[in-house]
Amino acid sequence: MRGRVLLSLVFFGAAALLGYSNLGQLAPELTVLVIAISLSLQMLAWMRFMGMGWRPTLEMSGATMVAGLLLITAYRLDLVAGSELIPLQTGLLACPSCSWSCLFRFRLYSVGRMHHRPDATE
Repeated sequence: MRGRVLLSLVFFGAAALLGYSNLGQLAPELTVLVIAISLSLQMLAWMRFMGMGWRPTLEMSGATMVAGLLLITAYRLDLVAGSELIPLQTGLLACPSCSWSCLFRFRLYSVGRMHHRPDATE
């Protein structure tokens, strides 16, 4: 959580300093993409720190990116309003998309931290 907050503060703070204080309304697609990347990087760093292999790490991180890209597609197709993008992404899509990855690899995620090998691909 701290990583996401830090990355968001840096990106959106820099945008505000450049005159784009309300980037969510000015560029909703970019905002969703930045949040998806931020969530994915945080997940990638945490899972690698916890000793997870690359394959499950990329699956879990990729789930957040896919959710963000699907949300951008829904916005472009006028299925989702721009004002709903960030609440949907951060509150409704990010965690469930990762949960689906966990369900497909239940045995891998149901063991303790000490059982993971750096190259675990189950």
